Amino acid sequence: MSIKGMEYMVSTMRYPLILAGILIIAVFLCGCSDQSGSGTATPAPTTAALQPKFVAGDIIAKTPASTDTFWLIIKYDAKTDKYERALVFKSLQQTWFRSDIRNDTADRTLTEKVYPVKIFHAASVSAIPVRTPTPAVTVTTTISGPAPDITGITPNYGMVGSSVGISNLAGRNFQPGATVKFIDTKGSAFIASSVLATDTKITCTFYLSGATAGKANVIVTNPDGQSATLTNGFTINEPGPIITSVTPDEGMIGQTLDLSITGKNFKEPSVVFFTKGTAELQAENVKTNSATQITCVFRIPKGTATGPWGITIRSAVDKQNGTALNIFRINNAT
Repeated sequence: MSIKGMEYMVSTMRYPLILAGILIIAVFLCGCSDQSGSGTATPAPTTAALQPKFVAGDIIAKTPASTDTFWLIIKYDAKTDKYERALVFKSLQQTWFRSDIRNDTADRTLTEKVYPVKIFHAASVSAIPVRTPTPAVTVTTTISGPAPDITGITPNYGMVGSSVGISNLAGRNFQPGATVKFIDTKGSAFIASSVLATDTKITCTFYLSGATAGKANVIVTNPDGQSATLTNGFTINEPGPIITSVTPDEGMIGQTLDLSITGKNFKEPSVVFFTKGTAELQAENVKTNSATQITCVFRIPKGTATGPWGITIRSAVDKQNGTALNIFRINNAT
């Protein structure tokens, strides 16, 4: 074949090859389109509704070892994001009860922050009975012995709304069947339950729901009608500090931070501690600006453990503590 003939053959074969290449590319693109398109729109991610931490029947506290304040969750209202709750107490027989039928409401966030621990769940709210203190019964008897005498009481303080277990009401001439009561500054009487008396010691439990803060008289009355009074022997304190937030809520090792802590029941003077396990760092220049705000300076020294830390506020006046767990975070400087 001549050179011109070969050139003609190559020229005529070029166009079919180009056309075949275009067809292959088109088929490949159509295949990719078929794989990527499903015919249905990808649903937009949705945000799950915020769920409450506790349900009706839960009994909650500040810590697993709390002995002062316990709340029974009555219900949760999603519209207002509030819990309905009731103050409950634990008897010496390890059973739960309420001292009245009053309920209150509280913000879910604040409740779960201050009382983060569920320590018991009742089968139903109605399973927690209402038990009112039995009023003292006046007994007319012939005086059969010396009058009682009170020398001291341990512990000698408690908090409004809490239960207080008296481990040693000391004195002499106490008789089995004796009654014990507190009289607060407004003259209201609070009668002890679970009273056990020997000649020199009484143990009992008081429930201070509705009490007025201040000094209270302690009165012991024997079954024969003779009584003794320890004037201003017991102190009823206002509720302890409650921490709701801290600004800023994190810092780095080596920093010195000006902090603002918000909450309620703050008193002047107060001490502020940052805690993690057994480690404890004390803040400086603590100022109680109001019952709802404290400012302080926090220096984070080298070698401090990183991660979440708790904050404790201690009122110097009544020695009450308020703690918020894992509310502040310390980070590495790097």
